[in-house]
Amino acid sequence: MKRALTLLMACWFGVVCAQDREAAIWHFGQYAGLDFNSLTPRSLIGSNMDTYEGSATIATDEGNLLFYTDSEIAYNRLHRRMPGSRALSGSNFSTQSSIIVPKPGFPNFYYLFITDDYETVDTIIWNGSGLNFFEVNMTGPGTISSRGAHLITYDPDNRFERALKCSQKLTAIKDPCEDIYWVIAHFHDKFYSFKVDENGVNETPIVSQVGPLMYLGAYPGNAKGQIKLSPDGTKLAMANFMNNIDPSGHSPGSLYLFDFDILTGTVSNPQQLMDDDFVFAYGVEFSPDSKKLYATVSSFNNGDVPPSGHDNDGSILVQIDLERNNDYQRIAESPVDPTALQLAIDGKIYQAHVQRRHLGVINNPKELGAACNYVEDGLPIDRGSHKGLPSFVQSYFQVRVEYEEACVGDNTKLSTNYLPDPDNIAWNFGDGSPVLNTLDKSPEHVYAVPGTYLVTATITKGAEVESYTKEVEVTALPLANPAQLVQCDPDGDGFSEFNLFEAGSLINASEGLTFSFHDTERGARGGSSPVASPEAYSNALNSQLFVRVENELGCFGVTTLDLSVVSTAIPSDFNIEVKACDDDVNENYTDGIGTFEFSNATNTILALFPPGSNFEVSYYASAEDALSELEAIDPTRYRNALSPGRQDLWVRVDSEDQNACIGLGQHITLVVDEGPIFDLDSSLEVCRNQLPYSIDPTNVQGVYTYEWIDADGNILSTNQTFDIPDEGTYTLKATMTDGTGCEAFKTVEVTTIEPPEILTVNVDGLVSLQTTATVELAEFGDFEFSVDAPFGPFQRSHVFDNVPPGIHKAYARDINGCEVVEFQFSVIGHPAFFTPNNDNVNDYWQIEGISGDIQSGSIVYIFDRYGNFLAQVDPASPGWDGSWNGQPLPASDYWFSVSLEDGRSFKGHFTLKR
Repeated sequence: MKRALTLLMACWFGVVCAQDREAAIWHFGQYAGLDFNSLTPRSLIGSNMDTYEGSATIATDEGNLLFYTDSEIAYNRLHRRMPGSRALSGSNFSTQSSIIVPKPGFPNFYYLFITDDYETVDTIIWNGSGLNFFEVNMTGPGTISSRGAHLITYDPDNRFERALKCSQKLTAIKDPCEDIYWVIAHFHDKFYSFKVDENGVNETPIVSQVGPLMYLGAYPGNAKGQIKLSPDGTKLAMANFMNNIDPSGHSPGSLYLFDFDILTGTVSNPQQLMDDDFVFAYGVEFSPDSKKLYATVSSFNNGDVPPSGHDNDGSILVQIDLERNNDYQRIAESPVDPTALQLAIDGKIYQAHVQRRHLGVINNPKELGAACNYVEDGLPIDRGSHKGLPSFVQSYFQVRVEYEEACVGDNTKLSTNYLPDPDNIAWNFGDGSPVLNTLDKSPEHVYAVPGTYLVTATITKGAEVESYTKEVEVTALPLANPAQLVQCDPDGDGFSEFNLFEAGSLINASEGLTFSFHDTERGARGGSSPVASPEAYSNALNSQLFVRVENELGCFGVTTLDLSVVSTAIPSDFNIEVKACDDDVNENYTDGIGTFEFSNATNTILALFPPGSNFEVSYYASAEDALSELEAIDPTRYRNALSPGRQDLWVRVDSEDQNACIGLGQHITLVVDEGPIFDLDSSLEVCRNQLPYSIDPTNVQGVYTYEWIDADGNILSTNQTFDIPDEGTYTLKATMTDGTGCEAFKTVEVTTIEPPEILTVNVDGLVSLQTTATVELAEFGDFEFSVDAPFGPFQRSHVFDNVPPGIHKAYARDINGCEVVEFQFSVIGHPAFFTPNNDNVNDYWQIEGISGDIQSGSIVYIFDRYGNFLAQVDPASPGWDGSWNGQPLPASDYWFSVSLEDGRSFKGHFTLKR
């Protein structure tokens, strides 16, 4: 733990910050604003924001306003509503309704974190939007992402927690060693630390279950109160306006102090402050040196608590000495409820006053007791204050020692952001030179030897003496060797273009260096007027340049660069022709583009030079690229996309020993051979009963050989015409017969149309002269149907009306006319009369819709009008002939009863006519 703390402190004082002006502008309260850039706060007008509690503001590191918000609406520097503000989900009645965090690695981008208030859903539970964040783009006037992201700070399975989601507590700090921020929120009995880095917001928080349990009933009161991190990132303070119900029915709050691990984001070691009183705490803030904590509370001695439900009258401002066993003392009293506290870049802490045009000011927050000099109406403001003040990343208020570049023999600029102005600073530069006592917060010092030096700034302000340190890495001046570039002359005029950056490895091959090229030594040393186009510089302008070699810290050396031109050593008539077939990379065999492999050309070109030479061959699409040595072509795989059909490439030969051009010219010709041209449908749908199905390529433009290949790579046919055996994927490979061997491939996906499957035919009703029949399929698709007509006509509807009694067949097929399937069904009915006179018309009476195959187990009885049994009709027979015991019965009405095989039954009557 000691090692981690040492690392932490070293990192804090090693951070290079700008001007610590991100928190220089405040907007809060009733259209109130403050400007701290001059360290004497000045009132601002023009704000469009009226917020009762929380707000957030962010400025540039030079102190220029970017935007501000109350978590319901965001405004830009012109005080205009920013696009995307309507999506914000917060409330200006939330204690810490919002905080703005820079997006690491993305200048001008920020994250806006928002907490919500709660609305009553019923008498038991409230509802809120919880903790959400939005991305803000400030590259222009400013826009907010239209859709925020919700952060889980609750148990989603718990009804109460799922409704409330989060408290109104929100703070943030920057990691001292890396470009990482921690955003901390609280709910119920847990702290949630969200890591923000170059990858964005990690939505999986570090959860610390520590401290008091916040009672979820009556939660609007329990959610109130600020949390703050100390500027040095080691402590976290939490004010709870209420957090439980005591036995007497009161709802006292609490004031807590925790340890915070900025390396891991964990909160630990809870310490209850002012535990001998009932406190209703709201505002908290640390002194700039993180040694004292201030809080605003309503405080009552044990036994002197106001009646349950009674408003707390009055509040006090207390100071807790974190170096003296957390002892506290009252600094001031107020007749109103406690309000917010906020540290400013002037080193003072300000207190909000409800509906007043003054802020309270703790002028010397590092001093003990009354010496902190609290003035209740210490700062007049032009607009009214409310209960809250803006939130900021707390590390904006950390005291640091900084430095710019540190080069041997040059002025190293040191600085401290200590505020206010000290009485004396004793600068110990760490190299044995005399200590410099001065009021200058930005001295300069010259180091004679490279190395790492520990600089200490001992600052005296009144009786207070504090020391801050910084490790300063002093760098030697970069080595700068004189160099020469030799370029080939492409046209014999003695001039050529150079890529000056090619000299970098000759001047100094170390990594992390930048090179600039100048016409004069004075320009190189001053870093002024560099060559405008170093990638394409002509020696016609100047044959010698001065080069400035600069490292990451700004240390530099200066040398010369000579430019020479020589004639190319490759014969002008030398040429290598390379051929490739037109391919279908862009699904086009006729675009004149192919893929070339001509790496063997390198050995052919090197054979033009004496053996053993340390030469390098490279290829380019243009003379400009070849001269500048930019966009070299890979000879193992190159596509002539920018020059279809034919392309001449530039060859460049360099001496690797001297980085000198030996040969240059257009000596490679790429030629694309045409491949087979034909068409083949990419997909084909056929009836299953049509297989095997014959297929041919169309629009064939020449004589080719063919191979039909299945999905497993098997060659199924070498004919132009192919009989497809089954559904699947088939590829046709066509090959030129002109000797080039160029190939073309086209693939067809063959699918078959499956016939429909009739599950049943549903018939409406039991007995009907005209009924509805519905054909039911296993799966419906593009099918058509008919009844008793296998050859049609067919209809798209599977419902048939007015189907007469009897045995029928339903037919179904695909709309393309593929295989027809059938299904036999019956409509049960009976004739109203019959005439058994042997004229072969209505000679028998039978139930319609039954037979020896359908409902064959049905039982049919015939009775006379008196109920006497006359006959049993066999479903497989033609029916009853109107006789009894071989004798014809007279014309009359007769009755029947039917018990169908499927369990249904019915009765009726009919007429026998003679």
